[in-house]
Amino acid sequence: MSLRYIFLDFDSFFASVEQQMRPELRGKPVGVVPSLGVDTTCCIAASYEAKAYGVKTGTGVREARALCPGIQLIEANHTRYVKIHERLKELIHSVIYVEEVLSIDEMYGRLPPHWQHPEVAQDKACEVKSLIGDKIGPQVTVSIGLAPNRFIAKLASKLNKPNGLVCVDFKDLPLALYPMELSDITGIGPRMLRRLRSARILNMGDLYAASRRKLHRIWGSVEGDRMWYALRGIDLPPVETKKSTIGHSHVLPPALRTFHGGHATLHRMLQKACRRLRAEGYFTGCLIVQVKFGFDLRWAAETHCFPTQDSVALGQLLDALWADRPDDVPSPTKVGVTFTKLIHHKNHTVSLFPEDNDLRRMQLQHAMDAINRTHGGRTLYYANSMEAQKDYGAAPMRIAFTHIPNLDMEDDTPERGMEQ
Repeated sequence: MSLRYIFLDFDSFFASVEQQMRPELRGKPVGVVPSLGVDTTCCIAASYEAKAYGVKTGTGVREARALCPGIQLIEANHTRYVKIHERLKELIHSVIYVEEVLSIDEMYGRLPPHWQHPEVAQDKACEVKSLIGDKIGPQVTVSIGLAPNRFIAKLASKLNKPNGLVCVDFKDLPLALYPMELSDITGIGPRMLRRLRSARILNMGDLYAASRRKLHRIWGSVEGDRMWYALRGIDLPPVETKKSTIGHSHVLPPALRTFHGGHATLHRMLQKACRRLRAEGYFTGCLIVQVKFGFDLRWAAETHCFPTQDSVALGQLLDALWADRPDDVPSPTKVGVTFTKLIHHKNHTVSLFPEDNDLRRMQLQHAMDAINRTHGGRTLYYANSMEAQKDYGAAPMRIAFTHIPNLDMEDDTPERGMEQ
């Protein structure tokens, strides 16, 4: 009894949700894009019907149309995806304990000892699949991997997509892994692939056969040792991760592709990021502003400060950076703000000489946050973001690989119908 982990990977999640909610899309190639009418953007998701033509995540719109002339391009509805995600998590949690949500379409759980027998584990996986089909709909499918550790369970979930169920026990190693590519392993990107090839590791068989010492040398750290153990199904304690950045970036809609519109959108994103700082209990010591002028010129600037979560103080720093932007450049087309040098409130040392105005301003901002959580993020805001606040296309909610938005902190338009 060694199947300790169950890993769930939802298949083409954004596209399958759209096909479930919109019956006219079922069985057709679908590409989900950030916004319609912009040929320079790319697909952030593709249905399996579209993938059959070579369309995948990251494929440009023009290329997608060339590969699949009949593709249906759908504007992403991130509010809908988050709501479906929360409902799925609730359903799965009613069957098994969800230990951690890794992204909008990935989560895993531990199986108690009396569920680790292959037959019992597979029955539980089938129960999850059946519940999702009944409560959400048959278009939203999940591929499930069962294995002794989370690493192998995640790889197993990729072996029989879509809607797969693969069990990999100790006795199945390493042969069960051989069909996979090295790039299928999270953390092995182009740079690591080059290092592995230089060490004559070309496939999963080579990787499994390499000694622990060799993998340590290739990775240059204990991560190589962890890879050696993980490939053998050994369950290691997870490495504690630390949040390093909070930020937002956005391609400007045509109406805001002006210097004033770009500046207002930067302030809107900064205020949104400050709300996240306060909600998650972080202070920032560095602000980075990034702007793309036209379609070729990129500009970035940063400034440092005493750790803060004050929207006004950070807004003043943003204005100072914006004033030093280059002259004689095209209008901005994309803007972004990022907070780095984050300090959790447990480790934050407050100023010995706080100003009364600063204390009152922070009390005001926490009150504003509470009102915005109740009535929507555009209810109260500072006026320097007003032009962007009027345009719901400016800095809308986005789902990142490692960040699932909290709908209570978002301010997008209401969900466009959840009925099936």
